[in-house]
Amino acid sequence: MAIIVGLTDQQRRMLIDTRQLWEAWRVARERRRSFSGSLSWKTSKGHEYLVKIASGSRARVRKMTSLGPRSDLTELTKTSFERGRDEAEKRFKTISIRLGEQSRLNRAVGIGRVPIVAAKILRRMDGEGLLGRNCIVAGTNALYAYESSAGVMIERSLLETGDLDLLLEARARLRLTLRGAEPSKIIDILKSADSSFEKAANGSSNAANAAGYLVELIKAEPRPPWKEERSALGEDDLQAAAIRNMRWVLNAPRFEAVAVGEDGAPVPIAAPDPRAFAVYKLWMGQRDPTRDPVKRDRDVGQAYAVAEIVREYLPNLPFTQSELQMFPEEVRRLAVDSGLIRSPSKPDVADPFFST
Repeated sequence: MAIIVGLTDQQRRMLIDTRQLWEAWRVARERRRSFSGSLSWKTSKGHEYLVKIASGSRARVRKMTSLGPRSDLTELTKTSFERGRDEAEKRFKTISIRLGEQSRLNRAVGIGRVPIVAAKILRRMDGEGLLGRNCIVAGTNALYAYESSAGVMIERSLLETGDLDLLLEARARLRLTLRGAEPSKIIDILKSADSSFEKAANGSSNAANAAGYLVELIKAEPRPPWKEERSALGEDDLQAAAIRNMRWVLNAPRFEAVAVGEDGAPVPIAAPDPRAFAVYKLWMGQRDPTRDPVKRDRDVGQAYAVAEIVREYLPNLPFTQSELQMFPEEVRRLAVDSGLIRSPSKPDVADPFFST
C-alpha cells in the first residue's frame, strides 16, 4: 500500500493561495498580451494616420494596420490603448512579484513537488496555449496533479522519474501554433525551458537535455494499427510514437490542476482523469505483454495509489460503469477483481460493472 500523507493546515493554505495567485497571474498575462504591439502616427501623402504595429520576438516582419486618419476618435483610441497597456503591465508586474514571494513561502513549507525541468516545460506549454488542448501529461508526472487536487503527498518512490511523457491530442487535428506567429515546434518549447535539449535523431519521438532528462512525445495507436496518419507537426520536430491501447486514456475526460514545482512556483498540469489513469496503469502492470518487466510493479503501485486518492479524497469522481466506458469490459473487470475498484455495499444490479 502506497504511503499517502495529507498536507498540514499551513501547507493547505499555501497551496490555496498559490492556486489563486496563479489564476490571477494568468488573467493578467492574457490582459497584457492583448496590448501587444504599439499604436503610432504615420504620415502618408500629407495626412497622418493611426497605425497598429504588430511585433513579437518570433515575427519575421512588422505588420502595420491602419486604424484611420487622425481625428478625435483615433486620438482617443491611441490614448485608451496606451493607458490600458500601462495598467496591464503594472498589474502583471505586481502579481508577478507576489507570485515570487509565494514561491519562496512554498519552498519554506515544503510543498514544492514537480521537478524543475518538467515544471518549466509545462509552464511554457501552458503559455503557448498547448497544454490541455494539444498535449496532456500521460506518465508519472500526472500524479502531481492528482495529489495536489487531493491535498496530499504520495511517497517519493512512486514519483521519481527522469522523463516526461506528453500525449499528443491527434483527434483535434489542430496545428500547433505560437500565438500570432509561425507554427511552433515541440522541440523549440523544450529548448526555451532548457537550451540543452536535443532530439535523439530525425524522426525521433524523444529529446534529452544535457543532464539526461528525457521528454517523450506519444500518441494513440491508429486504427487499424497499419493506417498511416499525417503528423500535426513538422518533419523537423519530434514525431509522436504510437502506443498500444493509449486510445483508452485519450478518450478519458481531461483533468486539470495546479501543482507546485520544486522551485516553489505553480505548475499547471493537464492529465487524464485519475480513474482512467489508475485502470490503465493496472492493465499495463498486469496485462500489457509489451511492458518492461522492471516497470510493472511500479505501474501497479501507482495504480493503487491513485485509486486510493480518488476513493478517499475526491468523492466527486466515483468509479462507475458510465465513467469508464472507454475501457473494454475485461479491463474494467480486471480493476474490480484486483481490488483496485471496490464494489459498493449496495451495487446497482442494472450496472454490469459490479455484477457477478
